[in-house]
Amino acid sequence: MQTTVLMANEYGASEVLEFVTEELPPLSPGMARIEVRAAGINPIDARRMAGEFKFSPLPQSFGTEFAGVIVALNSENVSNWQVGDEVLGSGGAFTHATVIDVPLENLVARPETLDWAVAGSLAGAAQTAMTILDEIGEVQSLLIHGASGGVGSITIQLARARGIDVIATASAKNQAYLRSLGAVAVTYGDGLIERLKETKLSPFDASIVMSGTEEATQASLACVKDGGFMGSIAGRKLSSEKIKNVWVKRNPENLKQVVDGVAEGRFSWVVSATYPFEKAQKAYANILEGHTKGKSALIFQESN
Repeated sequence: MQTTVLMANEYGASEVLEFVTEELPPLSPGMARIEVRAAGINPIDARRMAGEFKFSPLPQSFGTEFAGVIVALNSENVSNWQVGDEVLGSGGAFTHATVIDVPLENLVARPETLDWAVAGSLAGAAQTAMTILDEIGEVQSLLIHGASGGVGSITIQLARARGIDVIATASAKNQAYLRSLGAVAVTYGDGLIERLKETKLSPFDASIVMSGTEEATQASLACVKDGGFMGSIAGRKLSSEKIKNVWVKRNPENLKQVVDGVAEGRFSWVVSATYPFEKAQKAYANILEGHTKGKSALIFQESN
C-alpha cells in the first residue's frame, strides 16, 4: 500500500512543502494502518516548517493528530479493534499523510456525532490542555496568554469545569469568543499588565503562555502570585527561567474524556478553517500568520 506524505526538504515558508508518494513497509505488531480522513494543523507544525524548531533532521514530515478508518491490522495484534473501525488519535510528526501507521494504544473510537474535521483536530490540543491542568495542580485562578486557538479554547473549558476562574488574553476580534467559553477576556497589546491587574482575580495562582511573546512573559511575571506556577507551551526559550516549559503527555484516557465531552455537547470545539490536503501550503501559510480562533484541519479524500 502507498501513502502520500507532506514533506519538507528545507526550512522556509510554505512553498517548501511538497507531496511525496512512497510504499509503506509491512505493518509492525501493535500497530494499526489508518486511512486518514482529517488531520488537525497546529502552530508547532508551521513553526517546524519555518525552522524555528529543529527537533529532527531534514527531510521532515508533519502532523500530530488525525481521524480516519482502520484499513489493516497486523495478524499478531490482539485487540478489540477491527478493520473498518473509525478512530482518532495522536502521533509524532507524521499524520499529514494519506495513510499512516499508529500504535494501537494511541487510538480512541470516533463518536458518530463528531464530523471528521472535529475528530481529526482533537487529540493534540486536548492532551496538551489536560497536561497543562495536571501541571498547574489545585488552583483557583489561571491566566492564559493567547487563548483563542485550539489549545487555549479547550483549556478554558476544562479549567472552568474544574471550578477554576480563567483570565484569557487574545486580540480584540476574539474577545467575545473567549467570553462565550467562560473566561474573563482581556485584549493583549500595550497596557496589558495594567489591564490584567485591574481584574478582580489578580494576582493569579498560575499562568500558561501559548504564544511565547515577551509581552506574555512579562505579564506572567508581574501578575502571578509569588510561588505560583508559570508555564509555557510555546516551545521556545523565553527571557525568564521562572517560566517552565510544558511538554504534552499522551494519555488516551484523558483524550477520551475530552472527546466524550465534545460529542455530548459539554465542551465547544471550533474548527475555523478546513483545507483539502492538496492545499496544505495555503493552510500552513495561514497558520503562520497567527490570530486564529479554534482549530484548522486538513481534509482527505476517501479512497475508492
